Amino acid sequence: MLRRTSAALLLIITLTFFAACGGADTDGNANASAGPAISGRVEAGLRVLTVDPAAPIAPRFTIYRGDYVRLESPTGIPVTIAIAELKVNKTYPVAEGEKAYFKVPNTGSFAYTIGKMSGVIEAIEYAAAGYQEVSAQEGAALIRNIEPLVLDVRTPGEFAQGHLANALLIPVQVLAAEIGQLSDYKDKPVFIYCRSGNRSTVAAKLLKDQGFTNVVNLRKGLREWQAADLPVVK
Repeated sequence: MLRRTSAALLLIITLTFFAACGGADTDGNANASAGPAISGRVEAGLRVLTVDPAAPIAPRFTIYRGDYVRLESPTGIPVTIAIAELKVNKTYPVAEGEKAYFKVPNTGSFAYTIGKMSGVIEAIEYAAAGYQEVSAQEGAALIRNIEPLVLDVRTPGEFAQGHLANALLIPVQVLAAEIGQLSDYKDKPVFIYCRSGNRSTVAAKLLKDQGFTNVVNLRKGLREWQAADLPVVK
């Protein structure tokens, strides 16, 4: 009986979360609200901006503060971007072993140059809740690219049977009481997972309610991760 009651309660909480989320913006983030159009697309945790080095005018980009940015060229011609204020000077495609992104940690307007072009990247605060759901393969790429805090919200027994590398265990049942452990990550990426994606969805809602700005949910949980032959540790 207790097991049935707990399952029902979890279902109610999950449905309430999705009802509260409403629509989604072009990045798949919940709770989108009216505001400036955000440039590019989000792919494996990176905001991808397309630049044509042969274009006569450099585009003006609008991104979110804290975005991890990667450039791409539709022509395949290498692109070098320089942003003096952020000490960025990076050529795309990047060399093997080099990080594929640069980060824009503050709000403001940042002048950039690409060859003879000069443009501006405008970084703004999140206009909507920063929440997204990813598949196992997308999650693995995200972890590899931006090294988020990995949060396991299962039970200690499940954790002992196998978990993601470097994961922090805080069962969803005690997350509200233990959320102080995560205070340093309110404006940093947090990647949450459980067995099937249900508890992690509830945990993501809890973090969003507490002001976390960049929450990623492994939508189908560790089951999909393991089915994809992705690594776990004990």
